[in-house]
Amino acid sequence: MKRAKAVLWMVFMAVIMAAAYKGVAFCLEAKGSYNKNGDFLKVADECDVLFLGTSHVTTAVYPMELWNDYGITSYNISGYGHPMTMSYWTFMNALDYADPKVVVADCYVLESDKVVIRDEKFMHFSLDSIPLSTTKIRAVCDMFDDLDGRAEYLWDFSLYHDRWDELKKDDFDVDYGKTRGALFEIGICEPDEFVLTDVEAEPIESVGVEYLRRIVEECQSRGIKVVLTFLPFPAQEDQQKIAAYAGEIAKEYGVDYLNFLQMDLVDYDTDCFDSYSHLNVSGGHKITSFMGKYLTETCGVADRRQDGAANWDEDYADYQRYKINRLQAQESLQNYLVMMADQSFSLCLFVDGESRIWDYEQYVNQVHNLAPGYDFPSFDQMMEQGEDYLLVIDNKNGVVTDFSGDESGEVETSFGKLVYTGTEDGGKALYLGDSEESFLMEQDKDGRDLTVQVLLIDNRDGSVVDVERFDEALKVNK
Repeated sequence: MKRAKAVLWMVFMAVIMAAAYKGVAFCLEAKGSYNKNGDFLKVADECDVLFLGTSHVTTAVYPMELWNDYGITSYNISGYGHPMTMSYWTFMNALDYADPKVVVADCYVLESDKVVIRDEKFMHFSLDSIPLSTTKIRAVCDMFDDLDGRAEYLWDFSLYHDRWDELKKDDFDVDYGKTRGALFEIGICEPDEFVLTDVEAEPIESVGVEYLRRIVEECQSRGIKVVLTFLPFPAQEDQQKIAAYAGEIAKEYGVDYLNFLQMDLVDYDTDCFDSYSHLNVSGGHKITSFMGKYLTETCGVADRRQDGAANWDEDYADYQRYKINRLQAQESLQNYLVMMADQSFSLCLFVDGESRIWDYEQYVNQVHNLAPGYDFPSFDQMMEQGEDYLLVIDNKNGVVTDFSGDESGEVETSFGKLVYTGTEDGGKALYLGDSEESFLMEQDKDGRDLTVQVLLIDNRDGSVVDVERFDEALKVNK
């Protein structure tokens, strides 16, 4: 009897020590991987679509927008610097938990012979949140030849064990992300010069091609529909040839291919985060909207908003709050305009006639980008004569209205009655609903002129979620 108690006590202590070790090891881990993909296991079995690829995909496809607008359950399991080997093994690990109907794989690194991500930080960013399993062991053994390299990714305590001095609150209260694997690039940059030409595909023999074929063949063996893509960026001729060859591979396997380089979908003057590669949030919304329609209409992906998919509506509310927080944190008008190009918000944009905003082509382009398809009838005259300007975009109802100069009026919107009028001192006032206080101010409390003012509305409930005012330097004035 005593011996049995001793054995039970030893087993109990072993369990306690194992649990304690697991908890300590987790606290010491860097949390980048969990911030991006930490909630994947929670929703994996609900995801009808998985997105694979490099940071081109990470920053351009927003699963929570797909949910809100189309009822598509998806996850963006792409990552920074992913060679095709990493995309393949990330996908294979995901299949341990998910049963997708469609896989969308981008072909940006098709020509690369890289097996691992050059930056070890990004390797951990992609692998750390994946639980240890047979598939993960196969992945690490395939990508690394040396024992030390394999050990670091299978038992990362060997790397993180001395992070005690770096620990912060976020290491204990972990943010598992609000975006289902997507990341926002907030900024704008003039693109590199490039010319789209009719290039011919040239065969490529590379590790990237080999592992893309593995992805396609794995999907086809499981009855998963495959869509290959080449997302838009200022692609030079050699990159356009790679895109052309990706199309040849798609034909060979009889799968869909979307070469976004050949589509007039994004505006490179407003949608580039950097000059050579990545889209910003504005461009990402355009790609996401296109993918939503394509997945629904061409691939037959179901709308699950009526199915009661667990917690997706609640998670979307958290996601919307995350976006609002990011908006409120912006200090420059250019970044605020990048994030405002979002159909889930409506807005009022007032520009004082003496503002310098129209001196910069970038801002002119960004304002046009807020309402694609609208012809802005009084825009040229207003800029030339330096008149006051009000732009009202009701994205919920799909209606755009603008006023210039001495024009005034009333507009019925999804977020209430809007009244725009002149004041006795020659200024302008903007009233919303029953409010008797104008949203517009001529100066801040320190007497500085306010030349651009924005009223932002959440389309879900018509509530005002942000009011931002920018001074003569076009910097936010809190």
